[in-house]
Amino acid sequence: MTFEEALRERIAIRAEGSSSFAVQAFGEELVARLQEAEVVFDATVEPLRCSGRRSKKMEILGYAEDTADDSLVVIVGAYYDSPGSILTKTEARKIFGAGEAYLEHSVDGWLFENLEPSSREAEYAIYFRENLAKFNRLKFILVTNATLSSRVTTIEDEVVAGTPASYSIWDLRRFEELAASESGRDDIRVDLTEWMPEGLPCLIGAENGAAATSYLAVLPGRLLADAFQRYGSQLLESNVRTFLSARGKVNKGIQATLAEEPDMFLAYNNGLTTTATGVTVEQRDGASFITSIDNWQIVNGGQTTSSLAHFVRLAKDRSLEGVFVQMKLVTVAPAQAADLVAKVSRYANSQNKVSEADFFSNSPFHVRLEQISLRVKAPARDGVQFGTGWFYERTRGQYENTRNARTPAEQRRFELEFPKSQVITKTDWAKFAFSWEQKPHEVSRGAQSNFMAYAVATDRLWEQSADAVNDDYYRQSIAKVIMYNRLRAAVMKADWYEGGYLANIVAYAMSKFAFELGRKMPDHRFNFDQVWRQQALGPITEEALLGIARSMHAVLTDPDRPQKNVTQWAKHNACWDSAQKKRVVLPPALVDELTPTSAAHAAPGAPSATTPDGDSVVESVARVLRVDPAVWAAVLGEGVVRGVVSPIERALIERLAVPGTVPSERQAARALAALDRSAEHDLVAADAY
Repeated sequence: MTFEEALRERIAIRAEGSSSFAVQAFGEELVARLQEAEVVFDATVEPLRCSGRRSKKMEILGYAEDTADDSLVVIVGAYYDSPGSILTKTEARKIFGAGEAYLEHSVDGWLFENLEPSSREAEYAIYFRENLAKFNRLKFILVTNATLSSRVTTIEDEVVAGTPASYSIWDLRRFEELAASESGRDDIRVDLTEWMPEGLPCLIGAENGAAATSYLAVLPGRLLADAFQRYGSQLLESNVRTFLSARGKVNKGIQATLAEEPDMFLAYNNGLTTTATGVTVEQRDGASFITSIDNWQIVNGGQTTSSLAHFVRLAKDRSLEGVFVQMKLVTVAPAQAADLVAKVSRYANSQNKVSEADFFSNSPFHVRLEQISLRVKAPARDGVQFGTGWFYERTRGQYENTRNARTPAEQRRFELEFPKSQVITKTDWAKFAFSWEQKPHEVSRGAQSNFMAYAVATDRLWEQSADAVNDDYYRQSIAKVIMYNRLRAAVMKADWYEGGYLANIVAYAMSKFAFELGRKMPDHRFNFDQVWRQQALGPITEEALLGIARSMHAVLTDPDRPQKNVTQWAKHNACWDSAQKKRVVLPPALVDELTPTSAAHAAPGAPSATTPDGDSVVESVARVLRVDPAVWAAVLGEGVVRGVVSPIERALIERLAVPGTVPSERQAARALAALDRSAEHDLVAADAY
């Protein structure tokens, strides 16, 4: 199977066989690949199309905010039904032009004045108009399943809606090269001779056959600022980007030094730790000079870098003359880059408050899931003579690489054992988990942000009870995958669904379903074991979920919502608060697809996987961590006075009331029992935990 055929198959799987959603599925698949390669972050795929002045065609596929380098990514697309299609420069220019026109018509107010206010096109026009000013640069990215004409070399930068704009094209060939890349990222080469014709003087550390070679150098500040302006957050290792997004990009102390004592910057600043998959070094007169760096990544010093770029961006007359930054550069082999870069980053940031969750892609949790996924097979469906596996991709492209390493006959057998429709990426795993754990606002913040939030929670749980991540946990998690996918397919086919906000609707519906079960049917738990055994969602559950999805669509698109942009509104806690208050009805027959609390049990051989009330250990600890301090206060107050809470439970709850305290599985079970008793005595609401 060629790469193009495999890509078309993946798009068809996402579209659930519906041609009506082919463009949406095309956008989701290709943007997901860009996110895996860290080209874009937390992207929203939302195909928009309308006409402007003089019937000007306007169209975008999605967007992403890159807070690390203050850029707005505008994604446009060209989807072709016919294999072997060629994208010409003329056609590419038209597609970019349609995206430019949408932004320009948004900013000048034309779209808002001329479109139906409730339309998605008008909604996003308002968003771009109100937010464009906070970005320093636009990055237009064209994604396509066609091959770019060989005559297209470059597309010059422009100014769109008063903002500098750059352009890049991701065609079939480039996506195929990405899939084959050992580093898993889009390869970039930084030519240092643009700033230093002779190269960057450096000292080379002793190699001695080590897996990594280190270089020491002193960088001109202008070189670093310019490189960051050009390549943006692609120069930042993922945990550094997360750090900057959460804590701010501009350091006031650095700004003051640059303005008042630029010649002392080298003395005051700690410098950079960076990595690369290759460097070009020239030897002259006994000295070494670096002329280019492949896949350069900053793993420590991102704030220094962004502060330098910010300093020169504020005013044209500002200079970085005399400003230098010390740098350690570690080169690693492309095949080992993912692991070694993470380790270098971990040790370089050991003095900073960077969670182990920031390095989650290499964690034991991931390795455990990968091992279980290769071993545990789902029961055979009706009419099929063998069980199949759900392939957990711990690293990008792992499924294709594993398949391609086999002979043609073995490849066919592998695809039967692990169907392509049963491949799960780590970011999708986090999405499915948080959709059930009542965190749809986290899911709506985007793939990477949700993944990091999930990583933090899982990191705590792993420390307390690693044994809980076992076969039973895996089976229940796959059941949630099935629930999410079936609901998504049902929403796409629903007569009330007119397109848009699909991911938000599904995440909110799953969370609301879990919330309502806990509130209205506290004596029952959802029967994930049955979903696993049947590899399908029960009809009553699907009906209930679809009804809730319609209600969640109403919450998300409520005309009185405080945030006009629906995808932005979905990211707020207030949106989830509104969703919880929305009245929905669960069909009485749903009880047939639930299991009584007393019947909930752990899988054979894994007695620690569930608590007495039927939650998995992971879910039980997560429930306790989500309890509001005010709830604990109510339990401690009236509960102790009325004898509902024992002295031992009181001591436990007092500890749990301290922020950051993570209970063991036994403590979580005891705390939940105390909460159940408190709810029975009307000390707290049944839906408060």
